[in-house]
Amino acid sequence: MDIHDLSNSSIAICDDSITNVMILSKLVESEGIKNIHSFTDPRKVVPFLKERKGDIDLLILDIEMPHMTGFDVMNAIAAEFPSQRNFPILVITGLRDKEVRTHALTVGANDFIGKPFDQLEVVLRVRNLLGVQRALRIQTQLAEQLEREVVKRTDELNKANDLLVYLLALAGEMRDNETGRHVARVGRYSRILAEGIGLPPELCFLIEKAAPLHDIGKIGIPDSILHKNGRLDEAEREIMNSHTTKGLQLLGEYGHDSMLIQMAASIALNHHERWDGTGYPKGMMGESIPVEGRIVAIADVFDALTTRRPYKEPWPLEKTSVFLRENAGKHFDPAVVDIFTAHIEQFARVMHELSDPE
Repeated sequence: MDIHDLSNSSIAICDDSITNVMILSKLVESEGIKNIHSFTDPRKVVPFLKERKGDIDLLILDIEMPHMTGFDVMNAIAAEFPSQRNFPILVITGLRDKEVRTHALTVGANDFIGKPFDQLEVVLRVRNLLGVQRALRIQTQLAEQLEREVVKRTDELNKANDLLVYLLALAGEMRDNETGRHVARVGRYSRILAEGIGLPPELCFLIEKAAPLHDIGKIGIPDSILHKNGRLDEAEREIMNSHTTKGLQLLGEYGHDSMLIQMAASIALNHHERWDGTGYPKGMMGESIPVEGRIVAIADVFDALTTRRPYKEPWPLEKTSVFLRENAGKHFDPAVVDIFTAHIEQFARVMHELSDPE
């Protein structure tokens, strides 16, 4: 869009004198402008603007007219376009009083031409107002284009960030012979519980995205322990349990500013704590356990019980539900177990949608 090319501009002219309207139209046409709308009845101006949704570049408006004064027209325009009027108004008036001009500026005028008007002055003021209007539109278009680019780039970065978190979670689970669907299911289950207890949407989003990283610390567990057939001895169990603190070290050691990484570090550390204080690594009790840890504890155990593992067949949904209810107040937060029970159909849908391939 060329700021100096005014030929495509759209101008409305309103003056009760047909002579003035014709003269003003010819002056505007001398600038190469063909899209001109003329009115001698001010009552037609606002309906015209409503029909075009305010899409004009300039309104030339007389003040002293029958039926509606120029002030009335400007007040009606302000009422019709309350948020933002996107075109300037050039007032033509034979009134010289300072109060008149001040009032006109107050209700929406951008510039003035005195009557009888000088033709060269009209051309110059129209040209200046259209130039400013064109510059503002160019600036607005550029700002909108820049905003679209920022939104696009932000969306691309968010998708890349989500993918990297997912791949990191998958890397940790693959060491434990788990699948990508396991980490996806745990994230979805966790979000259902987070929404159920009324956490803010931002926290629900973070918990869903961070929950798949709950076992990322297993990357630091030796294969001889992680894949051992049979029960672990006490020393081996202690090493296995250290995957919680190793997860914290991996995700939280550098005090990352990302809320997502901070949430993932908290989940990795706390998802094996138990409501009655018998969990690890710190033996925290009750609500001293961060809520995200209490949520993922249920999501992770539910998924472990309802899926096939090398050492077990999947439990039926009802048996798993009974187990969680029986352990409410011992292993699990009773309030979160209640949320699970109330949303068990949503859990069943996720189980079906994200089931592991045979």
